[in-house]
Amino acid sequence: MAETQEQTGNRVAYVCSRCAGNIPAADRLWLKPVFCIGQVSAGQILQLIAQGAEQVLVIGCPAENCRHERGPEIARSQVAIARGLLELLGFDRTAVGYFNGDDELKNSVALEFFSPVKKEEMEQEEAAQPASFAVPADFTAAEFVCLDCGRCSGICPVARTGLGFSPRRLIKQALTAGKELSSRAVYSCLGCDLCTTVCPSGKSISRTVQRLRVIAFNNRVQPALAHSGVMQMVGRIMARGTRKQRRSGWISPELKVTDQGDTALFTGCLPYFDVLFGELGINSVPTVRNAVRCLNQVGIVPVVLDDERCCGHDLLWLGDVSSARRLAEHNLVQLHNAGVRRVIFLCPECQYTFQYDYPQLAGKTGLELMHISQVLEAGGFQPGASGAAKRRVTYHDPCRLGRQLGIYEPPRRLITAIPDVELREMGHNRQQALCCGGTSWLECGAAVKLLQERRLAEARAVDAELLVTACTKCEIHLRCALTRTALRPVPIINLIDLIAGGDKIGSVEQR
Repeated sequence: MAETQEQTGNRVAYVCSRCAGNIPAADRLWLKPVFCIGQVSAGQILQLIAQGAEQVLVIGCPAENCRHERGPEIARSQVAIARGLLELLGFDRTAVGYFNGDDELKNSVALEFFSPVKKEEMEQEEAAQPASFAVPADFTAAEFVCLDCGRCSGICPVARTGLGFSPRRLIKQALTAGKELSSRAVYSCLGCDLCTTVCPSGKSISRTVQRLRVIAFNNRVQPALAHSGVMQMVGRIMARGTRKQRRSGWISPELKVTDQGDTALFTGCLPYFDVLFGELGINSVPTVRNAVRCLNQVGIVPVVLDDERCCGHDLLWLGDVSSARRLAEHNLVQLHNAGVRRVIFLCPECQYTFQYDYPQLAGKTGLELMHISQVLEAGGFQPGASGAAKRRVTYHDPCRLGRQLGIYEPPRRLITAIPDVELREMGHNRQQALCCGGTSWLECGAAVKLLQERRLAEARAVDAELLVTACTKCEIHLRCALTRTALRPVPIINLIDLIAGGDKIGSVEQR
């Protein structure tokens, strides 16, 4: 059996342990038994693909025989999510499938589409180590003069939850451990840089934490990955670069785009968010369509790259530098080949990564980088009235866009240009704005959930009818928090959807 699996290592099957012994042609599969098939997540499926598997089967009991009742139902939903993401990534539908181990698989349909890739190739991919990324040989007290101060721990939103994290303690631990750093605490930092607003030395602890995570990743520290790591796996599959994506199907006939020009719209992972977060009301594809419409109104026909890939932000903040570098190099080649000199971003994290990380990963970009709110304001974009009663809205500053890129006013000026909108500021805004709790899809625990609820409470405190943000990931995190609260919900909308057409965007609650 072991010899056969070694020869056909890409034929991977998650299988319920109760029916593992009844699978036809089991010697043609690399079996991975699980207690219940409902435990298998879309992230686990994509992880196998990222490691080199060409096809993944999920094999469970008939629904009426499942000892956990909903195992097959849950497994089928996770397979559907994985399949939707993989199709965007350029894979065929046959890359992943769910089968009833007792009857569906007897038809051998599942065994018809395999092609050989050796198991050891997958294991080598899994064991690959990241390259270094601006990590000093050691850490000295001189570099962290803030150790005597502690103001960062006093203002850190995670530390103030009372759940045991302290930036000061983390830096002290890094000084002691050096290259041997192996604490999961390094992944508790949000990277929000609120601490920079009180730091006398002007240090960005989040940039230090980013470097420390490279060390932790090299030491095989395993943080908790949100959503079973599915977004990290999407990035790694893109970094492998083996397939051309099918990510531009959102371009409808009325949109004016081009494949060559001096200005590009970088869409990031928006098409993938719709597949993964549809149950939250996330409709990122309509948002990116609205972005193109707004740009067209100010005379810009943007380049939209057919094979643009993830910017690498989340992998880099995990510590996986080699994958992030491959993504950076690919994106810059694509942009330069298209003649692009200016890149417009919808996602603040993408813009931040291009501005601060790409020069270290792939050299100087030679590109002008702008957020879409800056471009629309400079182009004289005029939002129209919705025709509805005057609405009270509040604006949430994304950490990357505000504190870290310094872009506060363009989104606000676009909002206040809408005739029937009243902008009310939350108690913490601009430089002091609270984080949505986003952590690059890492360690989404009790502290993060508490922070999300605090931010929503601030929106309620100003009696806002809409909470507007210029970051889709902030929108996802805050919408997720709405599913857990029994308090009055605050509908959340992307800035672009708000300004794109008023009543044309439909009911915000139904998005």
